[in-house]
Amino acid sequence: MRSEEMIASEWSDSSKQVSNSIQLFPFYETHTLARQVFRKKVRDNESTAYAIYKGKNPYLFLTVEIGKITNLLILETGKISWRSVFLAIDLFFKQTFQLNSTFVFPQSLPLYLQEVFIKYGYTVTENKVASKCFSYRTALVLGGGGARGAYQIGVWQALKELAIPIKIITGTSVGALNGALVLQDDFGAAKDMWEKIDTQKILSFPVSTTSGDTLGGMMSQIGSFTVNAIQSNGVSTEPLQKLIHDTFSQEKMQQVTADFYLVTTELPNMMEKNIHFNTCPSDQWQNWLLASASFFPAMAATKIADKYYVDGGYRNNIPVDIALRSDATECIIVDVKGPGITKPVKIPATTSCLTLQTPWSMGAVLLFDGARSTKNIQLGYLETMKVIGRKYLGYWYTFDETISSLEVFQQAFFTFVKQTYQIELWHTAEQKNKICKKLRRIYRDRVYTENVGMVLVELLAKTQEISASRLYTMQELVALLQQSNHVKTNLVENIGMISVQEWLKKYYEDYFLLSDKQQLALMNNLLDSDEKEKPQRIAFLLDKLPAQALQILMKEFILQGVDQ
Repeated sequence: MRSEEMIASEWSDSSKQVSNSIQLFPFYETHTLARQVFRKKVRDNESTAYAIYKGKNPYLFLTVEIGKITNLLILETGKISWRSVFLAIDLFFKQTFQLNSTFVFPQSLPLYLQEVFIKYGYTVTENKVASKCFSYRTALVLGGGGARGAYQIGVWQALKELAIPIKIITGTSVGALNGALVLQDDFGAAKDMWEKIDTQKILSFPVSTTSGDTLGGMMSQIGSFTVNAIQSNGVSTEPLQKLIHDTFSQEKMQQVTADFYLVTTELPNMMEKNIHFNTCPSDQWQNWLLASASFFPAMAATKIADKYYVDGGYRNNIPVDIALRSDATECIIVDVKGPGITKPVKIPATTSCLTLQTPWSMGAVLLFDGARSTKNIQLGYLETMKVIGRKYLGYWYTFDETISSLEVFQQAFFTFVKQTYQIELWHTAEQKNKICKKLRRIYRDRVYTENVGMVLVELLAKTQEISASRLYTMQELVALLQQSNHVKTNLVENIGMISVQEWLKKYYEDYFLLSDKQQLALMNNLLDSDEKEKPQRIAFLLDKLPAQALQILMKEFILQGVDQ
């Protein structure tokens, strides 16, 4: 099940479905009045109107005000049972971990509807208020991914702030190590460990004297690591053993209340082995943590009793199946894009599963860096607050803004374009749809009239390699874009140690003519080469390459602010 807040500018996309809908409960005297009120809520952008989808099509429309459902429409042609309706409502509220679901009616409900509510777990008071309290058995599923695992600590920070209790933890590889940190419930110690981490605290191999802040230095370190791994049948994990011993308190681990399962892989048959930490002998749990994270052949296998074990990612890198077998009612899955096998799992209709996965690259898997970890922790925190907390806006970046405040900035941009080039943006529905469609391809998330200004600023900031690991206002990010036009940003300084893949991507963006960055620069130079022809050329580009043309116009608008 998927739900989306409805936006005024997208009303035309769903107006037909709403027009063909009827109210399921007597919120209003007539179906027509219910539709009219719903339409007004959407068009006023009050952030109270939502659509619930089945596949690609919406079939339920509701308004939620101060946590209470005040209108509910269903497609008249849709054949749907009471059970399906109430299940959809439950999942809608449980996706953001609300304590209850409440319907408020203007007058007493008919007796038969009161009985329907009672049948599906609601309590009816005063004959016109129906409420249902939710109980949660939430699982935190932590995937493998080595040094990228710092992101999971940021997710945990947000979950603690949102007061979401975790009853089940499942983890593979670094997810198992982080799972044990969550189980120990000492966020300060976990954050401190990750912020001070480096590769030598995890693995023992001769470190290259060359700095990892350059591509050559990075390749030198990888070369040293690879040679040592081949010669030693896996790099020694003695530093990781020490880190586990020093970080985890046996006393705290014996006081845990959540269930914790980790995944490792048994050699030589490569069989998945699941360890229930709570019932594991206390003299073995440190070894099982080490085994789950032993990324053989890069790292040495771990011997427990008379058998050898390696990284659980070889069999089950994102152990959501274990959480489901443990009767989880919700799963928060944190995928840090680590190497390994993701098992296909069928999610029960009654279970809400939410996957957190950043669109950003998070660095190398086996090269650890405290500065990069700090950035990834912040990234995990902010993105969780966006997705679950729904406190902030943005996709690539995180904004402490509202749709209304963004519209003010955007309207100033539209006015600038009109006054400077006599071009009116968004003057036809066809133009709007064309531009939004093009922008979605490169933005990778929803683009609509009210957020297009924010989208353009995010794309420009991404091109300028501005860090996403902090909370911005629009004014703050615009100020950084203004500065970046005069001072070249340093990616390593912004985010810490970067991977070979990130170095190559940066090289491509900086020097290849086909990269987005270079195409924007070439188009900008072309436009600036002839001021008289510039308005006509911009109009042409808006028709043929609207996404790129709008980014150029937004950059000009931002820099105009510097001059003023």
